[in-house]
Amino acid sequence: MTNQNATPGGSEDRAVALQYELTAILREEVGLHEPFASQIAEAVMRGLRRRRGGDSLYVPKSGSRAARDAAVLQAFDGRNRDAVCRRFGISRSTFYEILQRRRPTSSVDTGQPPE
Repeated sequence: MTNQNATPGGSEDRAVALQYELTAILREEVGLHEPFASQIAEAVMRGLRRRRGGDSLYVPKSGSRAARDAAVLQAFDGRNRDAVCRRFGISRSTFYEILQRRRPTSSVDTGQPPE
């Protein structure tokens, strides 16, 4: 079995597949006709090559960071940080950023009821 990622031709094959995907998305989600969808997909690919050529581009499955953060917080039991990081594919620093966003930094819990 060959690794398509290891060859320049493999990269071009993936670029062509991405352009086809973009065209299909424009047709299905936006309702564009094939010729217009294809032109826009080509333009997007040119722009990506110019701006991000050679980079790996990560596209998250979920579009909502808030939903992911809520799921991380729900899964965390106070002792399972590494398991939660693995489960959600996040780094420790991202994990701690999620915890920080949950807690307002300006409030201090004094144990006293508010006045």
